[in-house]
Amino acid sequence: MYYYISMKFYSPYPQMTSDAARIPDNVNVKLFMRHSIRFENPPDGDYSTLLLTPEGIELAKKIGESIDRPLGKCAASTVERCGQTVEAITSGMSPDLKMGYTKEKLLRLAPFSSLVIDSKPEGMTGIGWHEYFNALQTGDTLTSRGVTVEQEAASILDGIFSINGEPGTLDLLCSHDCHVVVLASALFNLKTGLDGHDWCRYTEGLFLYGTRDDFTALWRGEKKQFIKYGYGV
Repeated sequence: MYYYISMKFYSPYPQMTSDAARIPDNVNVKLFMRHSIRFENPPDGDYSTLLLTPEGIELAKKIGESIDRPLGKCAASTVERCGQTVEAITSGMSPDLKMGYTKEKLLRLAPFSSLVIDSKPEGMTGIGWHEYFNALQTGDTLTSRGVTVEQEAASILDGIFSINGEPGTLDLLCSHDCHVVVLASALFNLKTGLDGHDWCRYTEGLFLYGTRDDFTALWRGEKKQFIKYGYGV
């Protein structure tokens, strides 16, 4: 039996704050989010070294200050700005909610989908990034070279649900826009089109609770239940 005590969560996106308030109190909930605000695109095309701006760090701290649920586990991509985001969020949290968390306990998310960070999968040349995601979202497997959004999402979900805090806690999992967009596209039919409209924004993400076999996800005001999603794809 679930019971509800409105979960507090500041976000620059009101729908995300509202989504948090709809999460049961006695479950382990996972926030799978994009990192905070980073520096602008590098002239050499190497995104891997880009860190958070001072504004991005302050935004993440403000999020942490709003959280009123005990911390479960924390994980981040190996790209440093994702770890920075988790550290800034947890630094803003009340000490009694951090449950002894230290930076040394930060887990690293493996590259759990065939999407590589900040570029398309190997062989995806000659098309733009938004064009590739549009192909995933519309089922154009000719353009995506046989890759489906369901396959990508299933792999990401496997990674998310391999990390489990205690019931009643919040797990923070920070990755990149491409992974959040894949999951939102698969679960909530997100369409970003050839121009990338409605793309995932900084610190935006999905809340998920339950098990890999039976979970509920919340995204931009929508809430859905999924049973054995992506099994057999």
